Amino acid sequence: MELTFKTGEFDDAARVRCAIFMEEQGFCDEFDAADGHPDMIHVTAYDESGALVGCARVFPAFLEPNIENVPGRWVFGRLAVFSDRREGGLGSQILAASEVLAAEAGATELQLHAQCRVAPFYERAGYEAWGPIEVDEHVEHQWMGKSIS
Repeated sequence: MELTFKTGEFDDAARVRCAIFMEEQGFCDEFDAADGHPDMIHVTAYDESGALVGCARVFPAFLEPNIENVPGRWVFGRLAVFSDRREGGLGSQILAASEVLAAEAGATELQLHAQCRVAPFYERAGYEAWGPIEVDEHVEHQWMGKSIS
């Protein structure tokens, strides 16, 4: 399926994130101050009919207090696809588009805080785990990283 990607559509990204992370997975603290920062890139994905299918975000490391801020280091996160649209490779397409957008903005590496249950998805995309497993709200997460230069 061919997707169209947009940036700057926070309301659409918020709609996906509320449905997936809050309603489906039970997270309470879905939004943070970084969401409104001008360096944040909200990525939204739409199918051939223009229907919203998923989202993600990428941003410079200085907006993430849990990792070292070094030149070229960016953070990827909040990848979500509506449940009725999963299993078709849309998540991989959103990840790849987000990597391109981050590289265009100056990223040479991406870090992400993956839910452990989806770490194999990121491993297939070339990400490597580092650091301890941590619990974020009620879910185990693992930091992962990848060079994109």
